[in-house]
Parts: sequence; structure tokens; C-alpha cells
Amino acid sequence: MQDGHREKLENRLVPLQLYKLTPKTNCGECGFATCLAFATQVIVGQGDLGACPYLDEEALQPFQAQLEDQHKAGIGLKREGFEKALTFLRGEIKKWNFADIAESLGARLTAERKETGLELSYLGRPVRVTSDDITSAVGDELSPWEKIFLYNYVIGGAVAPSGSWVGMESFPNSISKIKSLKEHCEMRLADSFAGKMSGLPALVAPLGRNVSHEHEDVDFAAEFQILPRLTIRILWWDEEPAEGFEAKTKFLFDANALSTLDLESLLFACEQVTDRLLDRLHE
Repeated sequence: MQDGHREKLENRLVPLQLYKLTPKTNCGECGFATCLAFATQVIVGQGDLGACPYLDEEALQPFQAQLEDQHKAGIGLKREGFEKALTFLRGEIKKWNFADIAESLGARLTAERKETGLELSYLGRPVRVTSDDITSAVGDELSPWEKIFLYNYVIGGAVAPSGSWVGMESFPNSISKIKSLKEHCEMRLADSFAGKMSGLPALVAPLGRNVSHEHEDVDFAAEFQILPRLTIRILWWDEEPAEGFEAKTKFLFDANALSTLDLESLLFACEQVTDRLLDRLHE
């Protein structure tokens, strides 16, 4: 049994094999920023093979069958298989030259004990990325999902922000993610701060900055720097019971955000900000 599993591991499909089948145009129609990001997420079980409309169905048949067997054997990412995902991503990160990508990611090249790494800011705190692990430079514990998110940022690359803000509905293939964003983030923040928005400036201050002056039609607006090339804005409108209006929030992203991270990663970033704000509210 062990030999059979080892053989499957040695012969497992890897993202490069799927990447070779993609058009390599980074069109984004699959919901991921790049064809490589799509291939990576499909292989680790977090993307749909059918999301790319340009894959040759005949060429995919043997590939899909092997991928299904691979996932059934536990090789790849399941929500309960964080370590398998991290092991895979650590292998992928070894292919990158940190010196070549540090500047584009907004990161700083570091060397500790002769091991090269990247230091970058994650939600205002420094983290260090190496091919072996991702650690907090200030001793915070990072969850497996946070490490996967950070590896995706490094592997996927980053582009400079455009300065234009859009809702998630502006991104292709985002319908399911819009629903999740509303349920997991926007509605929770709106309900939790309804009638309490006067306290938002002080509560947000350690996590982000007040940008209400840039949005005249909102009651409060804040900007959160998630990663050096990823910023999220949240707009709040307070409830008006006399007028029959409920409280509302809206997440905004830079128009280039999908060229830096895929939709799943953007949703994860929104959830991280939401959880931190609600934690502070309930302290």
C-alpha cells in the first residue's frame, strides 16, 4: 500500500502539465489572475478544471481522470488537507528566484542563516517567506490558510494598482464569490455596526485608515492594506429606520486586483479584514 501511494506521489500531476494545456494568455475568464494560478489551484483541488473555456476537451480526458484519482488518494488540496497544500506550494516556490520578484511584490530580500527569503507586510505586520515556510517576524501565529494565501501572492506575482476602485461584480466569473462576500463579510459588518458607526474611526485606526473624504455619499469609508500590492476599501452606510433603510456595507478593490490574486484569495482577504474588525468590536 505504501509503495503504491509513493508511486502515485512520484507520478502525480503538477501545475506545469496543466499550464501547458492552457492558452497562456492570462485572460482571466477562469476567475484566476493568470493561467499558472488557474493550473495551480486546479491541481490542488481549489479550482474547477472546466472553468477555462479554451482547454481542448479531448486532451483533457486522460488528464481529468488522473486528477480525480489523485484527489481521491488525498494528493492535493482538500479543506482538511492543509499540510498537503503547503507541501505542494513550498515545492512550487523553490522554482522562483526571490531576487527577481521582490520588487514587483513590494517585498524586501532577506538572508538569515544563509537562507534567502522575502519580507513583506501582511495586514500591517511583517512576515517572512522562504521555500520552507512563512513566519511572522513579530511572533504572531499564521494559520495554514494565511500561509496558502501568502504563497499564492508570491507565486502569482503582482501588478501595480491602477488607482480605480470597483466592486467584485466588475470581475469576470464572480457571481458565486459575490454571494459569499455579501453573506460572510458585507452583511456581517453592516448588521454589527448598524447604529454604532460613530465608533468606527477609532476601531479601524489600528487596522486601516479613514478615507471618508473620498466618498461623499457614505457615512464612513476605510482603506486596508492587506499586502504591498493589495488594498481593499470598505464603505459603510448607516441604518435609517425612519426611512426604512437598513445598514449597508460595500467592499471595493483596485481594478487591477485580479491580476495580482484570484477571486478566492480576494474573498479570503475580505474575510480576514471582517474577522479582525469584529474581533475588535467585541473586545
